[in-house]
Amino acid sequence: MSAHVTAIARSTAKEPPPRPETLDVHQRARRDRIVQATVEMLPHTPYESLQMKDITVKAGVALGTTYRYFSSKEHLVGEALFVWALSFNRDVEVAEEPTVDRVKTGYRRAVRAFEVFPCVYGHILAVQGSSDPTVVEIFDEFASGRMDAFGAYLADIASPKRDRIIAVMSAVLAESLRSWSLGRKSIADVYTAIDSAADLLVGAAD
Repeated sequence: MSAHVTAIARSTAKEPPPRPETLDVHQRARRDRIVQATVEMLPHTPYESLQMKDITVKAGVALGTTYRYFSSKEHLVGEALFVWALSFNRDVEVAEEPTVDRVKTGYRRAVRAFEVFPCVYGHILAVQGSSDPTVVEIFDEFASGRMDAFGAYLADIASPKRDRIIAVMSAVLAESLRSWSLGRKSIADVYTAIDSAADLLVGAAD
């Protein structure tokens, strides 16, 4: 009986969406159009207000098409966040200045992005809290990309010390932004926390 139930469960289980690399040119173009429409909506639309049907209208596709490529809103938003971060970090120049100042510049740049587009931080929290394995994988890739971007500001410090500095600075950033999103800290407090952490972690090493 249990084997029969298992067989039924397997037969009725929802198939995961296809991976982008398995799609043909036309399918990939439709998928990319959906992601781009979401990217354009992320900065101005709170996560709770972002609707799949509105995204599909903007992308010019059917709702069923969107769900063919993305298992959930979390999945789609995760993909869009990854693209948003790539475009935001493009062509960033690291100035020739003391390491501590470069670290402050890099992390202040991240804070500034959320200060200008506060809705994006809400999307990050929503995706980060997902238990969907596909979404978890996407978020891990997104987080890894952010770590690599921060690492560019610490290029003159060797690992594992560089990795530890990035981990601590990023933890300070995450905690400060969460407190800001809850109204417990001002954005000025977030900048101060970043600068103080950089002075403690990197200032002495310069």
